[in-house]
Amino acid sequence: MKKLLFVYNPFSGKGAVKKYFSDILSFFTSAGYDVTVHPTAFARDGQEYIQTHAMEYDLIVCSGGDGMLHELMNGVVQNNTHTPCGYIPTGTVNDFASSMQISMQIPKDPIEAAKMVVSENFKTIDLGKFNQEYFAYVAMFGMFSDVSYVTNQKLKNMMGTPAYLMQILKSMDLKHFNAASRYMKISYNDKFIEDNFIMGLIGNIHSVAGMKQLSPPKSDMQDRLLDGMFIRTPKTILELERIKLSLINQTYDCDNITCMKSAYFTITAKEDIPWTLDGEYGGSYSAASIYVKPGAVQIAVLAEPPLDIPGK
Repeated sequence: MKKLLFVYNPFSGKGAVKKYFSDILSFFTSAGYDVTVHPTAFARDGQEYIQTHAMEYDLIVCSGGDGMLHELMNGVVQNNTHTPCGYIPTGTVNDFASSMQISMQIPKDPIEAAKMVVSENFKTIDLGKFNQEYFAYVAMFGMFSDVSYVTNQKLKNMMGTPAYLMQILKSMDLKHFNAASRYMKISYNDKFIEDNFIMGLIGNIHSVAGMKQLSPPKSDMQDRLLDGMFIRTPKTILELERIKLSLINQTYDCDNITCMKSAYFTITAKEDIPWTLDGEYGGSYSAASIYVKPGAVQIAVLAEPPLDIPGK
């Protein structure tokens, strides 16, 4: 009998997984899996358990928010195993599920996601590596980067994405931008930019804190590249307004925003900069080496419907 490890965060998204718990396990057992269940009790609990036991299972599934997914990815890759994975989103926003391409969608409904997992339709995706830690979809610094974990949890549960939006809008003025500004050098593709920046993100992402405005265009989880977007510190109200308009319209065409694709990025600053990895605090560093790890993980996605060919 095939063996499945199910690791879940019982508190994520108002404890949403509890409502569907019995049905999810029924789908797993009906598909012929012998299921081991591990509810997480503290930060990194899931990652440590997966890293220790990954080789014992044929499929590892996690349920929770993007932080739980981050633990799954690190647990599997740090173990150097190729065990296929499944993700049942039960967080407040679930940026990773929102960032999957049309051909690799993950349902946000837990029951549909459980059905998808047992269909065993796996796709191989790239991960990023930030110094010694892996991330599923984004490494980020500066303004907006801490929105997902500093926003009050009760407010997130009550309002969802608008809570994040409120947190961001309160910050968007020159005073806050200048306070967040850091001078740094960013190297990529044998090129570099050096300036004052108020935000930067690197990854494969179509959504940050539930908003597609804070993501580079044409991100792809299978192109063996990472997507970067960096915002230079505005010096005038006019520059600030252009940044806002560019983000709202998702055009990224103002002089203060630079986007690129690269297999690696190195970032150096004169002081430690706080980073966010997959929506969780990732530590503070004055230097960061960020690389793509191509084809790092197999993850279950929706099976593509058969082509409707006229006359067939």
